[in-house]
Amino acid sequence: MTTQTTTSLIRRADEGDATYFFNALMTTKASMAETGGVYSLTEHLATAASNPPLHVQVDEDEAFYVLDGEVEFEVDGEIVRATAGTFAFVARGSAHTFRVLTETARYLVICSGKPTDNLEEFFVAMGEPATARALPQPKAPDVDKLLVLTDQMGIELV
Repeated sequence: MTTQTTTSLIRRADEGDATYFFNALMTTKASMAETGGVYSLTEHLATAASNPPLHVQVDEDEAFYVLDGEVEFEVDGEIVRATAGTFAFVARGSAHTFRVLTETARYLVICSGKPTDNLEEFFVAMGEPATARALPQPKAPDVDKLLVLTDQMGIELV
C-alpha cells in the first residue's frame, strides 16, 4: 500500500490561484495535489450569472458552505434557501443546481472522489486565469467546450 504524504498549508484571504469560472471568481484554497488527492477546497464569489444547469457528478461528492449572501440549492428535487452558515452536501449521483439570490454570494466548495478528471480539473479547464480578484464581465459559456469537458469528467447535464 502506498501512502501519499502531504505538507501543511496555510492560505490567507487573498491567496490561492484565481480563476474565472462560469462568471464567478474562484480561488483555489487547497488543490487535490496539495491534499494528497483526498479533496479540493475552492472559494467562489458569484452572481446570478454564475448559476449552473441542473447536473450530476457521477463519481464525486460536492459540498458547499455559504459564507455570504443567499443561495437556493436544489438537490434531487428538494429546494432549500441557504444563508451564511448553511452547509449542503451533494452526494455523487445526485441531480443538483444552485441559484444565487442576492447581488453576490460567497461560498466554499469541497470536492472529493477521484484523483484525475475531477471537478477541480473541470473548474480550471472550463475557466480561465483571473486577471484580478474581482468578478469577471459576464459572458456565455463555450457550450462545445462544456459538452466535451462534462463528458470527460463524469458530469451529466440533466
